[in-house]
Amino acid sequence: MRLVLPSGQTIGTDRLISGFFRTDCTPIVASLEFQCTLDEDLDAALHEGSTVTLGDQYIEFTIIKRRVVSGQFIKDGKPINVGAYIALLAGMEKLIEPSVKAIFLKDSTIGAAFRASGNKLKVAEDVPLLRYFCPLGATPTYEIARKFQEEAATAFCNLKGQIIVKRLSNITDGEAKLTVDNSAVNWIENSTQLNHDMPNFVTLNPDGSTLEGTLKPGVKTGFYPGLDARRLKNLSTALVTRGTLMRAYTPDILAGDIIQVGDNKYSILTAVSRFDTGILGGSSVSATKFWLAEVVSL
Repeated sequence: MRLVLPSGQTIGTDRLISGFFRTDCTPIVASLEFQCTLDEDLDAALHEGSTVTLGDQYIEFTIIKRRVVSGQFIKDGKPINVGAYIALLAGMEKLIEPSVKAIFLKDSTIGAAFRASGNKLKVAEDVPLLRYFCPLGATPTYEIARKFQEEAATAFCNLKGQIIVKRLSNITDGEAKLTVDNSAVNWIENSTQLNHDMPNFVTLNPDGSTLEGTLKPGVKTGFYPGLDARRLKNLSTALVTRGTLMRAYTPDILAGDIIQVGDNKYSILTAVSRFDTGILGGSSVSATKFWLAEVVSL
């Protein structure tokens, strides 16, 4: 794992303890967690609000939380300071903060909703959005996630740090980044959880008549007012995890990429790459885990 500071200094494996690079099909599309030993210069460079770039593509992250532990670790008979950091894809910091103003968009896009709170993001692909409203004091990530449901869409990032918004119906279009055998996947099957996590919905038309989705016995049902038939159906469409896959350290395959398993294509819902150097006495570890998902519509 290669981490570079704005000054050009690299956090080498003589200081990096561990790092986790995570990408998701969620409003927070990418995050970075890392720990390193500190000297005076490195401690001054790594603070909340500072940036660090990852990998050969130089994806930029902004540190949102740091914690420094002093004197609990000994190396070569001397106490050392260790810093632990959490960072988000640069430009997304305001998505996790309560909104400082009410935001209303009409006939816009999901990418515009990302940027409406003051986030500086590059959107490579986008999806139309009928309405978006984020009340004063609300957290934008929750409001954007609701719009993902209404439009049956999701977002992820590419290796350039750009946001890609896609409808779930198009999520597996394109070429697979990796092809594996069916036996390589740890498959998950839990129909009971699916019935609880993906409810059907009913709503009311403007004239007061009931507009129903496809109601099934044994499936949770919810009420969502003010929707048309298209968005009502979208609420019961989601990416559902079907299995997990462990691979050697592969940080260039991200959430949103496609993996071919046998004759079927799956989208990566979450990808986590872990790198441990073992400089504090443990063993060195480097691996990547993928959560494979397919689109399910009740």
